[in-house]
Amino acid sequence: MILNSGCLRCKEEFHLSQCGFNHDPPEDLVRSQWQRRNKSFFYLIYRWVIAAIFIGAVVVSMSRNVTASDWGYYFIYLTNWGIIACMITTTMGAILVSLWHFHPQFSARVEGDGVVPAAFKVYWALHNSTLIMSVIITIIYWSILFDSNLHTVDATNVLTHATNSVFMFIDILIVAYPVRIYHACHALVFGGVYIIFSVIYFVAGGTTKTGSTYIYSVLNWNNPGSAMLTFLGVCALGIIIHLIVYFIYLIRTWIYRRYFEEDEILPTTTSPCSTIPGHGISMVLGQFGQDNRAFTTSTEKLQYTDKY
Repeated sequence: MILNSGCLRCKEEFHLSQCGFNHDPPEDLVRSQWQRRNKSFFYLIYRWVIAAIFIGAVVVSMSRNVTASDWGYYFIYLTNWGIIACMITTTMGAILVSLWHFHPQFSARVEGDGVVPAAFKVYWALHNSTLIMSVIITIIYWSILFDSNLHTVDATNVLTHATNSVFMFIDILIVAYPVRIYHACHALVFGGVYIIFSVIYFVAGGTTKTGSTYIYSVLNWNNPGSAMLTFLGVCALGIIIHLIVYFIYLIRTWIYRRYFEEDEILPTTTSPCSTIPGHGISMVLGQFGQDNRAFTTSTEKLQYTDKY
């Protein structure tokens, strides 16, 4: 019988009565899909490189757009919310992977409990939402908002409106954590919080640097019907993007299982997760392994085959 080696630990680590994939191993949130060992120095370096890229993007963006007199305007734009969220997400991921890599007590506790810690859940939700929002920001900006007469395609513009979605998309190809369809709600919550902020900002009389009463032309609350249609359209776009990401996740895991995963071959058809007392080893090895032909030498196997 061929079983995935991860199933062998389901009874002890996840307290399940039978093997299956209906659990989310917490260590998947700090591992790469493609690493063979429990810890990977290369993945640790990768996480810090991605974090450094987004920290640099935020620093460059602020240095180009923030002054002492109007720094508050920087935080009214969804683009800047998105790039800051990417920075927080990737930095948090780098810190968690570092803890996993350098603190054996931390990793042992996480694996031993078999429960996803709160910090891991926050990171997972942030990654889900920032990935979808980054792609939405890129699509809407370059297809609707970009005006060559008003905007220039410089390093800052590319960093905040293109690099974010590119690197977050690359990340979903590398990380090991699963994607769930119902996790589309994370990005919807992120977008909903921004919508509420934009309404409050409008009602409070907030303006942009140029004196406009709306932050984005497509989100003009002077025309609430049109603004709500925009919001609903963005929600639909977010759900579509999340479904695409979900299928990318399925392809990613299929490729891993098909070409990279090493299956363990067990000499029995009995589940290793059996909870029947006294049958844990004897069901696999037979009578202490003496009568199980899978554990005989190759010569004995040939003789046994010839004889019978």
